[in-house]
Amino acid sequence: TLRYYPKPIGAHLFGFVGEVTQGLIDKNPYYKSGDYIGISGIEKSYENMLRGIKGMKIRMVDVHNREVGSFQDGRFDSAAIMGQDLYLSIDADLQEYGELLMRGKMGSVVAIEPSTGEILAFLSSPAYDPNLLVGRVRSKNYKLLSEDPIKPLINRAMAGTYPPGSTFKMVNDLIGLQEGLLTLSVRYSCQGKTSSPIRCTHTHQSPLNVEVAIQQSCNPFHWQVFRSIISNGKHGGIRNNYVSWRNQVMSLGFGHKLGTDLQFELSGNIPSAEKYDAIYGKGHWNAMTIRSLSIGQGEILVTPLQLANYAAAMANRGSYIVPHVVKYTGEKGNKAAEFKRIVSSIDPVHFEVAVEGMRQVATLGTARWYQIDSVTMCGKTGTAENPHGEDHSLFMAFAPAENPKIAIAVIIENAGFGSTWALPVASLMIEKYITGKIKRPDVEEHMLNTKLY
Repeated sequence: TLRYYPKPIGAHLFGFVGEVTQGLIDKNPYYKSGDYIGISGIEKSYENMLRGIKGMKIRMVDVHNREVGSFQDGRFDSAAIMGQDLYLSIDADLQEYGELLMRGKMGSVVAIEPSTGEILAFLSSPAYDPNLLVGRVRSKNYKLLSEDPIKPLINRAMAGTYPPGSTFKMVNDLIGLQEGLLTLSVRYSCQGKTSSPIRCTHTHQSPLNVEVAIQQSCNPFHWQVFRSIISNGKHGGIRNNYVSWRNQVMSLGFGHKLGTDLQFELSGNIPSAEKYDAIYGKGHWNAMTIRSLSIGQGEILVTPLQLANYAAAMANRGSYIVPHVVKYTGEKGNKAAEFKRIVSSIDPVHFEVAVEGMRQVATLGTARWYQIDSVTMCGKTGTAENPHGEDHSLFMAFAPAENPKIAIAVIIENAGFGSTWALPVASLMIEKYITGKIKRPDVEEHMLNTKLY
């Protein structure tokens, strides 16, 4: 039941073991008082594989309880069987590097291999040394960690929820393209900071098409796209249009649990039509009422895992394999499980337009200062308004543009602009993973040495 971690990384990923409670013993007769069980992380998800099978020996004793031999020559004895080995998809070097970059920052990084759904890095910050929750010191250290005001025990990677901000804009574009309400030739005007009802953050060329709107992260453009989706006559009214919009959003992995092989995943939130009926009254809300959804604000909430999965779906042009961390089990390298490929309701051809916009973000837009030598990245920054404090910094991306090897999402809480913090962390991790080395030591040093809390 003891664990040893050669490197102090992956605490939220691995989880920890602890003694079974009486409540669990009452529910599951396999466990007896004094047994240990996985409490969180992989330890909990794969408890049945890791625990093995108990052995049993029946002994004869005399009246003084002294052992005098085996009962019926061991006829009913059984040998204990060790638990199975698990082989993870995690890249330990990338995981360790990500944890170093995120030290002193609150948030999360999730990286996925798009072609397989295998999770390459899964980290939550602040973290802790997993060796702290091993053996006799576990109870004492757990109490200290649980009382720490920076909350290192929280697994922000899939139990933290955030507004996606501008990273969500391509979702509305894809739905507009799918509905035939948006094409490359459609242009909308923007008056910068004087725009209404949603203002832009800066002045740029106008009118502009969808690719340039993604590159420039133009709020008014995406408001117009969203309004056209909710207000068109295609589905028989505003409410039905909204239901159709919501279903298409959810087909990209938002608003529900993805079904990963880790426990305690949250669903995030894509509000239902019933929710708005309850708030505003049936028939008393429209695109204007819920306009914040056009730029990834309002009631929308996503987890970092969902955001990374969204990046993988963009890389795959509309499909994703359910993200997972266990690759093989047992000595023979048996596949742990078959994880489904989910195909979105949006035609793959439309993703080419959105991906080109993401490529322009990295080459001409908000991410151009963090281009990687010889690697073309497709990404999107986001600065999500936070009702509880400073804005959150977000970035999602995949790379290379052709034959992507990594999709990534970075969220840094209360850090401001996505291009200032989340983007450089993501670009360094992409560079490290694809090229094996960092050619921008100034960027690396700044991220390693800056503490935001």
